[in-house]
Amino acid sequence: MSGCVGRGDRSPWGKALERRGVVYPLLFHLLDSAAIAGGLWDRFLSSNQRVWIARGLGVPQGVARGLVAFWAGLHDLGKLTPGFQQCAPGAYRTVSRALRGDAGDVERVGHARASMFTAFGPLVELGYGDDALDGAAAGVAGILGGHHGRFQQADPLFLASADCVAGLGGASWDRLRREYVALVHEQVGGPRAPQQVPAAVGVLVTGLVILADWLASQEDYWLAKDVSEKATAGLHFRGAVRSAGEVIEQAGLAREDLERLPFAELHQVPEPNPLQRSVMVELPAAVRGAGILVVTAAPGDGKTETALEAERVLSQAAGTRGVCFVLPTMATSDEMYKRVATAVARQSPEGALAVTLTHSMAWLNEAYGDAELAPGSRVVSHEELEDVPAAAEWERARPGAWLRGSKRALLAQYAVGTFDQALLSVLPVRHNSLRLLGLTGKTFVVDEAHAYEPYERELLQRLLSWLGRFGCPVVLLSATLPSTAGDQLVRAYLRGAGWKKRQLKGRSFQSAYPGWLFVDAQTAEATPMSPRRQEQHQEHRAARLSVCVEPVSHRLPQDAGRLAAVGWELAPLVEGQGSAAVVCSTVADAQATYLHLRDRTVVVATQVIEQSLDLDVDLLISDLAPPVAAVAARGTLLAARGLLAALRLPRPLPDPAGMGGRAQAGRAQPSGRGAGAAQALGQRLSRLPALGHCRGPGGAARRVGRHPR
Repeated sequence: MSGCVGRGDRSPWGKALERRGVVYPLLFHLLDSAAIAGGLWDRFLSSNQRVWIARGLGVPQGVARGLVAFWAGLHDLGKLTPGFQQCAPGAYRTVSRALRGDAGDVERVGHARASMFTAFGPLVELGYGDDALDGAAAGVAGILGGHHGRFQQADPLFLASADCVAGLGGASWDRLRREYVALVHEQVGGPRAPQQVPAAVGVLVTGLVILADWLASQEDYWLAKDVSEKATAGLHFRGAVRSAGEVIEQAGLAREDLERLPFAELHQVPEPNPLQRSVMVELPAAVRGAGILVVTAAPGDGKTETALEAERVLSQAAGTRGVCFVLPTMATSDEMYKRVATAVARQSPEGALAVTLTHSMAWLNEAYGDAELAPGSRVVSHEELEDVPAAAEWERARPGAWLRGSKRALLAQYAVGTFDQALLSVLPVRHNSLRLLGLTGKTFVVDEAHAYEPYERELLQRLLSWLGRFGCPVVLLSATLPSTAGDQLVRAYLRGAGWKKRQLKGRSFQSAYPGWLFVDAQTAEATPMSPRRQEQHQEHRAARLSVCVEPVSHRLPQDAGRLAAVGWELAPLVEGQGSAAVVCSTVADAQATYLHLRDRTVVVATQVIEQSLDLDVDLLISDLAPPVAAVAARGTLLAARGLLAALRLPRPLPDPAGMGGRAQAGRAQPSGRGAGAAQALGQRLSRLPALGHCRGPGGAARRVGRHPR
């Protein structure tokens, strides 16, 4: 066939290993990608994504599936150009003489951009419309141009002109490209052209095309394919369709339903608290589809479990599958990963579902410790000969090697990570569409929604708008989120869902504290937690907080006054009878405090432990902090039943020497009230039958606890 050009010409290569003399036909790679895209539609996309894409294209879901597969099968059409084929000289020698003789003046263009240029004309012939600005052909061309993670810019008038394919091969190349387009279109069932391809639909489909391309480009996948003369395009495509499901499952992308457990059994608690029970009983009546849920309650009130329970309700109503849980820091993400993975493992059929962890240092997490093992390698550790305990439940949800790859973690059905990983989906960075694809099929949970900087909150509003546009349910969790900030976030979500500012004027979306507020995306109707349930929760979690002011000297990290005050505060804790943590304002303060206390069993940290970490301490001491940190501290020791303590707020010593506001170094003594509280704390600790369990942040030089009622 070296001299022929036509539908039988498979000589152009799509994949090549020149050192091994292996080439894989471009036509087969296009068909592979189309088959896998169809499989992803069935096994990967959630119901809300399929509905949204079909609705945006104005076609039934069956037609939309065929269109997505067709477009995925065109993604590398730009490789059918002399400029690309000549990139591998050995592989180029296998290209037919007719094509090599018609190369003409070769212009080197990236093959993603070349796909955009070369697909426009054939798509117009298939009825996609020749409007280069708003037509369906231009929309699909944009998808093809973005399949390497970055959308291409092109003059619409140039795209519709004959000049856009100049330098991309002569008439033989152009004719074969059109034949490839027709062949792929035929194999996927010949779906009719849509009237339009909205930009938002294009973004989501681009992510799916990228994913199909990545799966079809795995060496183990295409090296095993039959490329002999007897393997026709039809036979090859049918084989690719049959194997697509296995490829998707091996990558860990297939969606599965959880075997839902009762709340108490799932979270290993006697019963849900009033806040959690309210979500179980009252939320289902308010949810008719996608929407945004704002949960505001003190630390230690079980907001994480509340969010996981809300996901059951929201996913069923909105047609999503899975959860993406984002937090402010890597440390909090690591801890949350274990909690979410445990919940998934307990409900996963035969441990089939994986949970990914996404942040820059995720590879250091023990769940990812075996990620770099070579395929097929055997580790000889003789552990089978040792008496070792069974693996923790969360370890059963470890992701496979494919999902641990770069930019892939958010594609898992269940993902936990830092807030910035989600924000990358709405920033102008490569593969943002792939990240957005991963987010829009799940319930999106933002923990510590109050803990982000103003610029991050602006980006969060942009992300919420996109999620509202795609009908993705959202849960915001916070202990100290200002009601006005929560209102802004809800409005951003509703704007994405199609509501105009003027339509929302006069409406209030401020959540009561503690409690929850659900706002429906379609009606913008707000449903709060019932007053009766709210009162029950307030009574359940009621506590009194004492505040005492303790003067200290603190100018340098090594100031003896501050370090001595910390030591006095820790004095009531007898070794083995209590645990404590000291939160410092700076790294230098933390280092100096650690050196001062290194002979004690005390956790010393910066404010990183004030965000969502699960802590078990009886005494929390911290440097001066804003009032919201004091509110957060309320929940840190609430579970320490019967523990008496006080809130400590340091103040600078007087400045009698007029030193311009600098504190005079000196020895700080605890006040009478402080000494009394310390004595009472020691007496109470000596009678505690067991350590209290506390969860969450702290903040200010203080002790926080619960007064007996």
